[in-house]
Amino acid sequence: MGTAVADLAAPCAAGADNAAMIPRLRPPPFPLRTASAGGGLATAVCAAPARATDTGPATAFPDVAVFLLLAAALGLSMLGAVLLRAHRRLARTTEPRHDEAAMRLTLENMAEAVIMVDARLRLSSFNQRFVEITGFDPVFLASHPPYADVLRLWATENGVPDRLLERAMLRARTREPFRHTFAHRGRDYEGKHVPLPGGGFVRTISDVTEQHRAEEVLRDSEARLRQLLALVPTAILVADRYDGSVLFVNQKAAETAGLRADEFRSRRVFEFYEHDEDRIRLQQMLNQHGAVSDFEVRLRRGNGEPFWALVSAMLGDFGGHRAVIAAISDVTARRRMREELEQARHELEAANQQMRQANEELARAASTDRLTGLANRRLLEETAEAELSRARRHGHPLSVVLFDVDWFKSVNDRFGHEVGDAVLRDMASRLGPQMRASDLLARWGGEEFLLLAPATGQAEALACAEKMRRLICTWPFPVVGCLTASFGVAQYDGSEPFSTLVARADRALYRAKDGGRNRVEWTGEDQRIGG
Repeated sequence: MGTAVADLAAPCAAGADNAAMIPRLRPPPFPLRTASAGGGLATAVCAAPARATDTGPATAFPDVAVFLLLAAALGLSMLGAVLLRAHRRLARTTEPRHDEAAMRLTLENMAEAVIMVDARLRLSSFNQRFVEITGFDPVFLASHPPYADVLRLWATENGVPDRLLERAMLRARTREPFRHTFAHRGRDYEGKHVPLPGGGFVRTISDVTEQHRAEEVLRDSEARLRQLLALVPTAILVADRYDGSVLFVNQKAAETAGLRADEFRSRRVFEFYEHDEDRIRLQQMLNQHGAVSDFEVRLRRGNGEPFWALVSAMLGDFGGHRAVIAAISDVTARRRMREELEQARHELEAANQQMRQANEELARAASTDRLTGLANRRLLEETAEAELSRARRHGHPLSVVLFDVDWFKSVNDRFGHEVGDAVLRDMASRLGPQMRASDLLARWGGEEFLLLAPATGQAEALACAEKMRRLICTWPFPVVGCLTASFGVAQYDGSEPFSTLVARADRALYRAKDGGRNRVEWTGEDQRIGG
């Protein structure tokens, strides 16, 4: 019992050391004691202020219970500290394992082969894709061999000389990232070297065989395209879409610009536009539609001489550039010919207009009396035949009025022919506006006039003749004064020729003359109007 008490008392003796681990307690109001095997009292294990001393068993039991409770609290506190430290050590142990598993899963799901080499230049990790590409034994790789042994195995299989192997080891030690390509087992690969901050590096390997084959096909296609473009008889120019640098010109394009091909390629296409707004408009059309056909634009040759060109262009790829591929035709001669033809067309139109005017004048001259401006006898006869035919076909009436100026010969004799001509012109100007649109008033000859009145019966014709008689006799003429006129009226009988109709009107006119002039007569009746 004494040993047990001593063991329990040890923490109390070191109370100062354990003060931080257990709560500070007030000393009990009685001394702590414990019973020995013989029922005596043991020595107090913790000093306390002395008060009343109890020696009986009834007072000793509470002292021991309090002591045991304190010891249990101290033990639980120490156990918690130990468990906390153990938990932290366990967490530090499991976290790297979790990160390593995540990294392993990522590596295995990558399309590229990946290896990691540590600061000692030993292989520390690899994925299955690396095994598939290299064909190396995974057991060998899992043994963390020196990276030099891995390189040596690869060099042996691919017949790489020692000097290249040494060079590869030197590059493995570099602290700068780099890329390189190599061949292995008949395929092409690209490696990427990325140094790690703490030493070592990561290297990825991608299979680029198909990419290289596609690039080779593209190079072959581009080479054939260049050969084809060089042979076509049309000027071909290829320029960078963005900066306008010339990527390719064929011989025809160089000849069109008056430059050598190497001089052409040292310039930008912007320099060859006469007007910059044309270049902007062409670029806008290309951006909108992707291609432009037959765009007429004014360009400049290498020496600055302007010329007209027809441009067809499209967007495409050329030599790794986004490019504009253009076919250019020099249409200066065609444009000049077109301008000459246009000018000739205008001149021809002007000549045709003059000819039409001349023809119209000739037609008017052929059908118009030059002195009075009225229709002449030729036009009246042609019109009369058509009107008589229409009157026969439809049964419409038609009449003619023949009249002349009374004593007109004396006017010429007394005042001269110029005054006589003026009288005839004045008479035409008086009577012409009074005619209907369907009537035709013509100078029949000398001082005689004839009115052809379609759809007009004898009564209407007589009224019209009387109206004309009054217009003549009531208004004095310049120089000569008042004049009169005699009229003969005849209505178409529906079958007679025009000459017969006019002859009947002429007989009526002579009756008017014989009856004293300044009167209207018609055929078939011995009757007059006026006088």
